[in-house]
Amino acid sequence: MCHESPVPWPVVSRRRLVPAVAATVVLTGGATAALVAAWVWGEPGRTPSPAATATATPTPTPEAAPTVLAAPSATSAPGAPPLAAVVGRALADPALRGRVAASVVDLRSGATVFGADPDDRRIPASALKILTAAAALHTIGPDHVFTTRVVAGSAGGEIVIVGGGDPTLTVDPKPGMYDATMLASLADRSAAALRASGISRVQLVVDDGLFTGPAVNPAWRPSYVSTGAVAPVTALEVDGGRLTPGFRRRAADPSIAAAESFARLLADRGVQVAGRPVRGEAPPGADEIAAVTSAPLARVVEQMLLVSDNDAAEVLARHVAWATGRPATVQDAAAAVVDVVQAVGVDLSGAVVLDGSGLARGNALSPSMITATLAAAADSNRPELRAVLTGLPVARFTGTLDERFDAPAAARGAGVVRAKTGTLDGVRTLAGTVVASDGTAYGFAVLADEIRNATAAAAALDHFAALLADCGCAPARAAA
Repeated sequence: MCHESPVPWPVVSRRRLVPAVAATVVLTGGATAALVAAWVWGEPGRTPSPAATATATPTPTPEAAPTVLAAPSATSAPGAPPLAAVVGRALADPALRGRVAASVVDLRSGATVFGADPDDRRIPASALKILTAAAALHTIGPDHVFTTRVVAGSAGGEIVIVGGGDPTLTVDPKPGMYDATMLASLADRSAAALRASGISRVQLVVDDGLFTGPAVNPAWRPSYVSTGAVAPVTALEVDGGRLTPGFRRRAADPSIAAAESFARLLADRGVQVAGRPVRGEAPPGADEIAAVTSAPLARVVEQMLLVSDNDAAEVLARHVAWATGRPATVQDAAAAVVDVVQAVGVDLSGAVVLDGSGLARGNALSPSMITATLAAAADSNRPELRAVLTGLPVARFTGTLDERFDAPAAARGAGVVRAKTGTLDGVRTLAGTVVASDGTAYGFAVLADEIRNATAAAAALDHFAALLADCGCAPARAAA
């Protein structure tokens, strides 16, 4: 089963307030690399940082302070070792059992500088989220927001809550995401509007028709929903379909569960809901009673990548399908992600994509497909994709990497490597960016899908990235 994203939207490391230097590429193709110094806020344990209530102004995410470095030299230092000789040590680790493929590209030029079976397809696990993120950003746009509305129903005293596919909607009064969308805010506005109209009792209808088809992907293991790895995918869900924020157990019908939470919030504000919510459709042109909008998509993507949120990834893939004129079904979402990433310029010939999160074990990507997507995100001509890079966790400090890179062999990568993890039974992957010690900006992807010792395999992947970070290597010979 998938072990990533056990808690919705954690935003911080386990460490106390520490300055983390996170290297990421912001411009390529003749431009310089930028080193982003970011403050990482956190306390021991997985308790999220305090967040704003529904009626307060959300605490802003700390801004990065960029420092532009000189462009790396086009030639390596005399006597510099070949890149293959440096990183090859990590790939030979017995924990990877020889079933490993890797690709490294120079993000300034897009050229491949190292490959170990780079075009062989492997199970990507959550590294697939990099493609989902790129597809969503390119198709929908980084500034797009998702709207959850309440409108008048077709019968007197009836209101309809209309799901807009906002993956950040929450009932938690102190959500882990600073700018999560508060269901309480929607209840505040709805109750105020209803009371102003003299209405204190309503019937509640749920319209989640934005997404269609099966809510559970048939390519997933049946245990994924029951064990809380993912919820059934609907256009109206709170806290990723969790019955209780911060816990794994998911609702069998997230849309109805979200509406029941909304009904309780309305009752707390003096508007009683008669009976249980029922599923239906909003009347065409219905009068809007209240609405709430999400943070911009770029922020949603960053958070999805940071914590490897399966639910958010699946919702975003459905949005990609909808935005490209397809029905927002499981199959159309997967096909749309492939089509959009190929339109960006990434060759996905032979790729198998069955979902948006990487949970499906039938997914198959090559490392070169992933590094090409990272290179596209680093292209200064595609600024809409920038959140693919800025959302990657920082080694040993944030998200799914907050407890990685602590072994001596990987310590050089701490605070320097930014990468998306991938975790399934028997699978460990790592894909991201790093600015090496000589100033070269690399994109890399390492996929191992026949491992036995998960801890040892993760350490080997960390070692690979750390070696890349510490490398002042000879790139020309590495591509041979």
